[in-house]
Amino acid sequence: MKAPFKIGKTALLFLPAVILGFAVFVSGTFNLAESATAKAAAAKPAGKTEAAKPPAQQAIDPTNASSVIYLDTAGKPAGIGDPNAPPSAAFKLGRGWHPQALSAVGLAKDRFGLIDWAKLVRDNVIKPKPSLDPADEEMPPLKLDVLIPAKGDFVDDVIYPHEMHTWWLKCEVCHPNIFIPAKGENNMTMVAIAQGQFCGRCHGKVAFPLADCKRCHTSPKSASKK
Repeated sequence: MKAPFKIGKTALLFLPAVILGFAVFVSGTFNLAESATAKAAAAKPAGKTEAAKPPAQQAIDPTNASSVIYLDTAGKPAGIGDPNAPPSAAFKLGRGWHPQALSAVGLAKDRFGLIDWAKLVRDNVIKPKPSLDPADEEMPPLKLDVLIPAKGDFVDDVIYPHEMHTWWLKCEVCHPNIFIPAKGENNMTMVAIAQGQFCGRCHGKVAFPLADCKRCHTSPKSASKK
């Protein structure tokens, strides 16, 4: 009857070792699982990472008088008042730098990052007014393109669109003081334009810069020689 007791004591002696071995095995299993998960995460292609969602675009309604494009820097409607009275504070602020309006999401930009006002007109985002005086009669834009040959042999000719310019300006703004309305009477050069004459009266100041050559030189040189 003593043998079973001896076997029981022997089993009790080995029991802690068995429990410790089982604990090491379980711990090693979890470590292997964690290592495999970490390796899988590291091996995940970078392209699979979810990109941050872009901010929601701000809708611009040209018929909404409270839209940001019609507000001054104080957030009040600009250009409202008596046109015969001295310029108001809103008028003066409206002529200043207006980062809120110019940075508004939804306004088309050109390749220089400047506001593309011509595209905004064509897309009916903005509607230029003919005059500050509501009694002035509105003249429809003049649909007339003029080919202006470039003097250089390696520069495309210019297509001058009257339509886009007459969205903003009356005929007498340019004719006859800046441009004589007759073929061959305007000896234009890029030097003179860069000095503020001819097209340089506006471009580079309140219109897109002269560095954007392809905005004007759009007609291939070979086409004018045919």
